[in-house]
Amino acid sequence: MTEKYFRLCVTADSSINELVVGFLSNVGAEGFVEEGNELSCYIAEDKWKPDYKTEVSDFLTRLRNEGRISAFAVDVSEVMNRDWNSLWEESIVPVEVTDNIVIKPSWKDYHGKAHIVVEIDPKMSFGTGHHETTRMMIKLLEKHIRRGDRVLDVGTGTGVLAIVAVKLGAESCVAVDKDEWSISNAHENVDRNGVGDRVKIIPGEITSLDEEKFDVVQANLNRNTLIYIKSEIAQKCKPGGLLMLSGILSLDESSVREEFGKIGYGVVDLLHELEWSAIVLRK
Repeated sequence: MTEKYFRLCVTADSSINELVVGFLSNVGAEGFVEEGNELSCYIAEDKWKPDYKTEVSDFLTRLRNEGRISAFAVDVSEVMNRDWNSLWEESIVPVEVTDNIVIKPSWKDYHGKAHIVVEIDPKMSFGTGHHETTRMMIKLLEKHIRRGDRVLDVGTGTGVLAIVAVKLGAESCVAVDKDEWSISNAHENVDRNGVGDRVKIIPGEITSLDEEKFDVVQANLNRNTLIYIKSEIAQKCKPGGLLMLSGILSLDESSVREEFGKIGYGVVDLLHELEWSAIVLRK
């Protein structure tokens, strides 16, 4: 386990926190802690690059020039894993994504009325249900999954969306991720939720999969990745099947819709939450 992390702390109006999280999630950030107008991002020493502070400052300068914020500060410090892990764990609480679905960490109790309780130990990763992109995907799954569907989860991370899909009635889900740590964490979470017989976790890229096609292909990634692998995603979807895409900043939504439109996919459902979009497409 990595012992040293770099803590990059952004102080600005909290209304832009999700934009900052979206920006930093692409550079290897492993966890975030929000405290008022401070957003702390933690990046392992072996993934840290000194240019990150400049890149974040440039990003925030653009937001300031657009009138989103009036001022900001960016600070960097070194911390040991034990210094922030407990703070991070305290910040993760059960999330009632819908009236029927809650996502909770193993170290917190849930006493609400949701029938589907998914227990996720994210270990400093996304997939706790706190992020808008995850919540929107879960809401779309609840609306569109049909009993017996076969699902593909591209970039599964913690495995939360794969677990939710089968708990909602999908017959099975193949979950793929190229990150070894994510594969390990997904295995733990799948076993913890008792769905190991219906969720198959495969390390590698989407191109690592066989010729099987799926009723639903879900991908909570980012604009650039979604567009880059759009053909591979589409090839894994059955005729008339659904593509569920998230991780898309609303300002990028039109470009994603346009790119998938070029390969014959049109929008059948759409969700927005704060600065984020999630799209359901069908050919």
